[in-house]
Amino acid sequence: MSRPIPPRRPVVEPVETRPRLLRPNRQARIAGVMAAALVISWGAPAASAYWQTLSSNNGGAGADAIVAVAAPTASASAGATSVSWAASTTAAGRPVSGYTVARYSSVTGGTKVAAGGTCAGTVTTLSCSEPALPSGTWYYTVTPVLGSWAGPESARSVGVFVADTTKPDPPLIIAPAYVNSLNVSGVPVRGTAEPSSSVTVTVSGSGSLPVSKTVAATESGDWTTADFDLTAFSPGAVTYTATAKDAAGNVSDPRIVTRTKDVSVPIASTVSLENGGTSGIMDLGDKIFLKFNEALDPSTICSGWSAAGGSQTVNQVLVTVGSDDVLRLTADGCTTMRVGKVGLVGNYAGTGGLTFAGSSLSWNVTTNQLTITLGTGTGSPLDVNGNVRPNFTPDAGIADIAGNPLSAAQIAGTNSKF
Repeated sequence: MSRPIPPRRPVVEPVETRPRLLRPNRQARIAGVMAAALVISWGAPAASAYWQTLSSNNGGAGADAIVAVAAPTASASAGATSVSWAASTTAAGRPVSGYTVARYSSVTGGTKVAAGGTCAGTVTTLSCSEPALPSGTWYYTVTPVLGSWAGPESARSVGVFVADTTKPDPPLIIAPAYVNSLNVSGVPVRGTAEPSSSVTVTVSGSGSLPVSKTVAATESGDWTTADFDLTAFSPGAVTYTATAKDAAGNVSDPRIVTRTKDVSVPIASTVSLENGGTSGIMDLGDKIFLKFNEALDPSTICSGWSAAGGSQTVNQVLVTVGSDDVLRLTADGCTTMRVGKVGLVGNYAGTGGLTFAGSSLSWNVTTNQLTITLGTGTGSPLDVNGNVRPNFTPDAGIADIAGNPLSAAQIAGTNSKF
């Protein structure tokens, strides 16, 4: 019998535990890369160092650095500055590729502002200029650059002063639309201007020499003059002219606004009656006309009317006539109503009085006339034969468009009747 053949055992090679030595060229190459990495990652100021290959040998590398520029020379003329500086290189003598220019408003600290004009961006020459600078004193610095690397910022130049030559904006003027009988001796004028500027206001018009006042604007720009006495000026156009002067002496263009002087006191000129129903008695459709010598402000008659709304009407007016034969009005459509009292000078109401609901009151802007139209009446009206001459006493508080109060004097009307 043949004998079985036993399985073969695997052959295990011994493992070498000693570190393998790198070849010299490879060692130098790795050392160079590590050195470059250290230079690149080193947290030195302004990343001014860079590395370059020193020979064709794979192991040869070295570090270089950008040299700072001396403080630049700066000068100002006509609101612009010129800046120049000496050339910079690297420590190894390699030329830089350009420079960035900045300015500060103080000798130390402050906010860095990138220069404009031909100083903007990367400048490849050794001088540049920046026009139209803001007023103040400015200190310039120059930073050399090489590719994407920036060297240290230079010391600051001597300060260059740029004068303020910009005119302030014309002041805003706020003055009453009208000089009237109430404010003529003390017209208030105010407005806004460049903060802390000096504002001069001159008022001119016919009949008098111009009047001027100068006042200082506050730090927020508000200004208010002492009131102007414009009594000597003639009625008509009044012109306000204002200029502002800043701390540097620059004077703004003038702001001019024109207002109107009207000090005439309006008066009621006539009052008359008109029959609209049965002749001789007060009843539905009868009218009372109140005419004035000039246009009134409708809003001073009925608070529900617009000052500039033209002809206007309010309905649901209640008209009452007492035993004294004096006609009075109230209206639901006017929170405040001012008309006055109409003396009928005729025994229309008797002793019991009359009431007319659903009456109306209208203002005609073309004829300057108020019309009262009677609604449905209650009571026992009496027949009055012949004409009467009514009178009218206006309420206080009615005014014309300029704000002059209507004379409260009673006027006699024309012969008329219902």
